[in-house]
Amino acid sequence: MKFPHWLSEQARQNPNSIALIFKGYSWTFAQLEIEVNQWVAFLQNSGIRSGDRVGLLMANHPKYIMLVHALSRCQAIAILLNTRLTAAEIKYQIQDGNAQYLLHDHHHSAIAKSLSSIVQIIDGDLDFDKNIALFNIEKCNQTPAIVPNIEASSIQGIFYTSGTTGKPKGVPLSYGNHWHSAIASNLRIASNSKDNWLLCLPMFHVGGMAIIWRSVIGGMAVTLLPKFDEQQVLEAIATAKVTLISLVPTMLSRLLEHSLWQNLYNLRGILLGGANASSELIKRCLQLNLPIMPTYGMTETASQFTTLLPHEVSLKLGSSGRPLSGNQLQIVDREVPTQQVKHGEIGQILVRGKSVMSGYLSSQVGVDNQGWLSTGDLGYVDAEQYLYVVSRRSDLIISGGENIYPAEIEAILLEHLAIADVCVLGLEDPEWGEQVVAIAVTKLPITLTELREFCEQKSLARYKLPKSLFIWDALPRNASGKLLRQEIRDHLPMQNRLKI
Repeated sequence: MKFPHWLSEQARQNPNSIALIFKGYSWTFAQLEIEVNQWVAFLQNSGIRSGDRVGLLMANHPKYIMLVHALSRCQAIAILLNTRLTAAEIKYQIQDGNAQYLLHDHHHSAIAKSLSSIVQIIDGDLDFDKNIALFNIEKCNQTPAIVPNIEASSIQGIFYTSGTTGKPKGVPLSYGNHWHSAIASNLRIASNSKDNWLLCLPMFHVGGMAIIWRSVIGGMAVTLLPKFDEQQVLEAIATAKVTLISLVPTMLSRLLEHSLWQNLYNLRGILLGGANASSELIKRCLQLNLPIMPTYGMTETASQFTTLLPHEVSLKLGSSGRPLSGNQLQIVDREVPTQQVKHGEIGQILVRGKSVMSGYLSSQVGVDNQGWLSTGDLGYVDAEQYLYVVSRRSDLIISGGENIYPAEIEAILLEHLAIADVCVLGLEDPEWGEQVVAIAVTKLPITLTELREFCEQKSLARYKLPKSLFIWDALPRNASGKLLRQEIRDHLPMQNRLKI
């Protein structure tokens, strides 16, 4: 199966429709296509060819979007790098993803320079705070070669998600994955060319990048923000006539505390994902009559997989909705994964569909020979096939929409001379959804501040640092030596807590 390049098709069919809005500037699809063509020539002149893997290390900006489309036109594979990671963490992803080139904005020049020994750094007009409106065509006026249609099975990009061992896993997503995800999303929420989707999620997250594909596939405008900021979001909703927005629960909670929160009434849909929303937040949105759409999805499913529509929220409180068109899910026994459980019974969530990845980078682990992906999440479905997620993976911590795996942090903490044993968990937090806490058995006196400083020295990103420390005499383990995490969690309120 092949597709025409989606942006080129929109430029041909809807040349004068608005594609992108940013800081008072706007681009039609035709204008965006012109700029992308110039970036294609720039990338080709820089040596990028079909099949090359190119790291993108940059903040949200129109040029980020243009480069994603330009890399697609070059038939190169984008590696979307998390700007919140340390240089050491980014280095691992560049090496694991086998990137030949690295494109970066000036905010990340120092990190890029430190990586120049392992990847070719592309220098160019990438000062994203200058020349926002137009690319300097005089610098590169070469007409790019005509690119053949997109092969559905071809990989568009590699997104990194945490693995259960603590090492990030590369998730290759194909054009077919993005296509089916976008079409299914547009069908479920009835989005169309009259919509304007506000993008305040980072574009290195699949939830942010998915909005870009929905735009060029469905012909809708995108209002882009450099980052999430309550004031900017609420002002943009009003001034840019935004109709749809994607948020994680932490973001929505912050917006509701802002003096301009009533601007949310201009929206016809608030896609709410990235973490389980608390029942308190859902009930508050119901009281305010806000059009929330709780969603379940992950990097491996190219974002949105199930969605609950606004009129269903009060009837299916706590649900993440039903699978989107073309998607399937089943709930299986945790001990016998070949056996499905009854409606209402908690089990492991398996997913299948054309938006689901074919396997992790350099591995097919995670997807079986029938196409089922074992998510590791626990949940149940009711008689009408509405999904209820009980736990977003057994060990996973989701803080502010960021995925954090305890194993990575535990491995670093155990390197400290004062730590004899340790368990890292996520505790409920009203602002962030969850906060990282460490439960340690110590050999020497240690403070939380000292542990955090040690982790930073080991190049652990700040959002992964423990916010609280519990000191125990021993940690419970089963006969196989595995930590009894639920037992530890159950006893935490009774323990002496050291908090930052």
